[in-house]
Amino acid sequence: MSDFEHVFEKPPEGAAADWTIPQNWSAYTEVEHQTWDTLYARQMKILPGRACEAFLNGLKALDLNAGGIPDFDVINPKLQALTGWTVVCVPGLVPDEVFFDHLANRRFVSGQFIRKPDQLDYLQEPDIFHDVFGHVPMLTDPDFAAYMEAYGKGGSGRRRWGCCRTWRGFIGIRSSSA
Repeated sequence: MSDFEHVFEKPPEGAAADWTIPQNWSAYTEVEHQTWDTLYARQMKILPGRACEAFLNGLKALDLNAGGIPDFDVINPKLQALTGWTVVCVPGLVPDEVFFDHLANRRFVSGQFIRKPDQLDYLQEPDIFHDVFGHVPMLTDPDFAAYMEAYGKGGSGRRRWGCCRTWRGFIGIRSSSA
């Protein structure tokens, strides 16, 4: 089991009972903001023809290219106005029950950290870029947002059998060989 696969049985010190922590946006460094911008630019070059219109519309609606790591205090009012969802920070992977409870209550959990500049091509654990860029734009779509709430409430969702693979199918990501 890798370090990031370890899930605590109770919230770690500093986390609320629902496992949330403050984003602490002002603590991000210039290098971390530049890392977001670099990752965003790289992904935008390969998305045309690979991502569905709803995903691309979500990127625009949330203005995830405003410069640096998105501030949840800025994007949450936009997201909430569109579909009633918010993004909350957590200290790492959370137990399945916590993850699905957040989904059932229209809260999407995101890691707080961003990868290092030398990890642009690969990072084993999900960071804020993975979580926010990769998942949150689809939550601007009312049908998808309702589905994810139901997924959080549903018994089959509690098995967490490949959530990222499920999301990739919903946002229409296809391999480069397609």
